[in-house]
Amino acid sequence: MYALLFSEPLVNRSEMRVFTREKIYSSALARGAAHGDKETIRAMMIGWWPFIQAFERAIDVRVGHLPIKPLVQRFGQTRIKTFFSEAREAVREMKEEEGSHAILWADGAKEFGLDLFGTHYDTLPSVQKLIANADSEDPVIFFSWLAAVEYIAEELAAYLCHAPKFTSLFAKKHWTWGLAHDEHEHDGPSHLEIDEDLARAYYPSNDPDITRAALTANMRECIEMFEKASFEIYGTVPEMAH
Repeated sequence: MYALLFSEPLVNRSEMRVFTREKIYSSALARGAAHGDKETIRAMMIGWWPFIQAFERAIDVRVGHLPIKPLVQRFGQTRIKTFFSEAREAVREMKEEEGSHAILWADGAKEFGLDLFGTHYDTLPSVQKLIANADSEDPVIFFSWLAAVEYIAEELAAYLCHAPKFTSLFAKKHWTWGLAHDEHEHDGPSHLEIDEDLARAYYPSNDPDITRAALTANMRECIEMFEKASFEIYGTVPEMAH
């Protein structure tokens, strides 16, 4: 089981959740989905799909390419040798879970007449920009980005899973992808805790204030990129549905 390198969180999670929640609540795309507008929901399912798939691939690429030298220099070889095998396994498990989450997303889309696996949809420029972040070879940026995605997924799930006009449209009266993020329990640290732990471990400064400011800025930038992408996806909703 993954053992965190730092016993206390550094990023203010309450503030980050509020920041994320504000972006979601002010999003016409999320509000339209919450109000049960089917065209908006279809646009959301299609618009985010390329990113949902890319997220799994991005984690897979990183499994075998986590740099060990910076961590050995910081924490010592004895501690890092055991830790590193645990970290790789934790990231691998994330990849497997995201693969199953992609299937859940596609299954939810089927209820709105969409075949995401069987149909090609163009990727919007803002979504492509988010996907490009997955290619960062800087582990600080990469794990900050992963943490930001967790905040977004959890807050979006919490919002829509408690929106009756949205959930009533599903045959089972709930959104399975959302429940996987809204009520997900981990044996050990959560994905969010692991992502923040690794981002902090790879950050070159030992000053907690400097590190907190840098990681917070990275996550906020990613969340703001999601906000812009959400706006662009909403622009694909037919005019009559707005």
